[in-house]
Amino acid sequence: MTNNITPDTGTDSLVEEVVSTLRTFELTEYEAKCFVALTRLREGTAKEVSDVADVPRARIYDSMDALQDRGLVSVQESKPRRFRAVSPREAVDLLERECRSRLDRLGTVLPRLGSPERSTGAGEVWTMEGEAAVSERLATLVIDADDEVLFAVATEALLGDDLIDALADATDRGVDVVIGSPAEPIRERLQEAVPDADVVETWTWWESHPIQPGAVTSVCMVDGDALLVSADAATDLPGVRKHRAIWTDSAEAPVVGLMRPLLSTAIRSGD
Repeated sequence: MTNNITPDTGTDSLVEEVVSTLRTFELTEYEAKCFVALTRLREGTAKEVSDVADVPRARIYDSMDALQDRGLVSVQESKPRRFRAVSPREAVDLLERECRSRLDRLGTVLPRLGSPERSTGAGEVWTMEGEAAVSERLATLVIDADDEVLFAVATEALLGDDLIDALADATDRGVDVVIGSPAEPIRERLQEAVPDADVVETWTWWESHPIQPGAVTSVCMVDGDALLVSADAATDLPGVRKHRAIWTDSAEAPVVGLMRPLLSTAIRSGD
């Protein structure tokens, strides 16, 4: 078979991206390159794969053996041997099942490492930073809600899919979800995504929108116990800012007692 694949900048970039992604699934660089080359060829000999993948021919066979063990490649015992990749959809499904199996196993064994004799200190307050981390922590707090979620937010950047889903799931469980925001686009988005929530306008923590540098970006209280407050914060890089937050899941933390009446009044009244 003659290799008719000609160099193309766009294709080369796509190949690099796929190879890099496959390596996160515990494929070696050669294995990933061989699988990508074989996907492009659909089937081929070791020489053809070597030419397309730019992998030494001496490494093709051990790479193919590893890919066959993973179920990603079939082998025809002809002379010369020929190799065929599973379809892209099959490959994605197989890797997804592998990941799910590992995560299920981790979910089973990881809790066993916890010490039942050790409890967290009363009233502990934690800090964190990063837009994704703050959004994920908000989602985790909402997921644990039993009765009530009071949530004020002034920036759409924190409204990740996991948080939106957690808010919607909470209302489905019968949790009373009240959301306040100074921004009409945020309120409209949340009202559409979480139709059973009570979405109101509130300006308690903000003087204008878009918010000023250093302003509070979100406040969330769950069941009157867990609390998270995030703010816009400058970094050492000019013009670059990030979200920083303090949070606690302990009702004994003094900040919870201080914030509970303010948050409830500010959001529920829309003031």
